[in-house]
Amino acid sequence: MALALFCGDIAFDVALRVARFPEPDEKTHAFENLVGAGGVVANSAVACARQGVGAALLAVVGDDVFGAYATGYLAARGVGVTGVTTTPGRTAVSVCTLAEDGEKRLVYTSSVSQYPPPERLRDADLDGVDWIHTSCLHPEAAAVLAERARAAGIPLSVDLEPHALGHGVEALAPALYGAEVVFLNDRAAAEVGDVRAFSARHRLGAVVRTQGSRGAVLTDGSGDAAVAAPRAGRIVDTTGAGDCLAGVYIARSLSGQDPRTALRAAVASATYACGHLGAQGGYPDRETTDGLLH
Repeated sequence: MALALFCGDIAFDVALRVARFPEPDEKTHAFENLVGAGGVVANSAVACARQGVGAALLAVVGDDVFGAYATGYLAARGVGVTGVTTTPGRTAVSVCTLAEDGEKRLVYTSSVSQYPPPERLRDADLDGVDWIHTSCLHPEAAAVLAERARAAGIPLSVDLEPHALGHGVEALAPALYGAEVVFLNDRAAAEVGDVRAFSARHRLGAVVRTQGSRGAVLTDGSGDAAVAAPRAGRIVDTTGAGDCLAGVYIARSLSGQDPRTALRAAVASATYACGHLGAQGGYPDRETTDGLLH
C-alpha cells in the first residue's frame, strides 16, 4: 500500500450547530454538537485514509488531555500516529459555531501542536514514504521538510492557508519551491496574485484552487481545468471541506489517477462532506466516492 505522510497541526475540535448566532451578552442553545480531533493536515490525513491509502501523521501534541484524546481519535480513524510526539504545553483547541447555512465561525488557539519544530523534521524517518503533505504555518520548519522531500525525490504537496500568508509569500518560497501541487482557496489566491505566474515562479507541478460550491480549478502545464461541484443537498457544515479535497486528491494520485481525474473525485468527496456535521463527519470512503462519480 502507498503511504502518504502528513506533517502539521492537530487540534481538539468542538462543533456546535445553532439556529442563529447570539447577540452580545446573549446565550443561545446549540441543538447539535460534535467533539473530535482535527487540524488542517490531520483532517487531510483522515480523508486520505478513508480512501484506502496509507496515511501517517508527523506532528506534536501537548501533554494535556486534549492531546491524548486527539491522538487516539485519529488513530481510531485509520491514521498512523507513531510519528505524533508529546511535548510540554497545550494542544490547540478549535471551536466552530455553525448556523443554518452551514457556514462557520471559527475560533482557534495556537499552541505547541501547530507544527513540529525544525529539529524534529531533520531527523524524521522518510523511508517508505511515497508522498508528503504539509502546511506553511511554520515556514522555517516547512522549508526543512520540503528540502528533505526534494532530496529524497518524494512528491510534496502544500496547503497554502491564508493564515500562513501572513508570513509573506517570499518567506514561504523555500517550502513551496518545486512542490508537486499547492492547494489554495480564493482568499489565498487573491493574495498571491496571478496563479499561473505564481506557479511558474515557484516551479510548481500544479496549483489547485478551491472555490467552495463552484468546485475547483487545476492549473498545470496543460492549462486550466475547472471541475464543477456536483449538485449538493443540504449544506450542514463546510468545515474541513478543503482538507477533505486535498486528502482525497493525494490518495487518488497515489492510486495512479491523473490530476484531473483525481480532482474530480476530490471535489465530489468535499461536496459530500459538507452535508455532515464536523470536519471529518462526512468524509467518504473510496466506495462512496466512486458512487458519487457515476
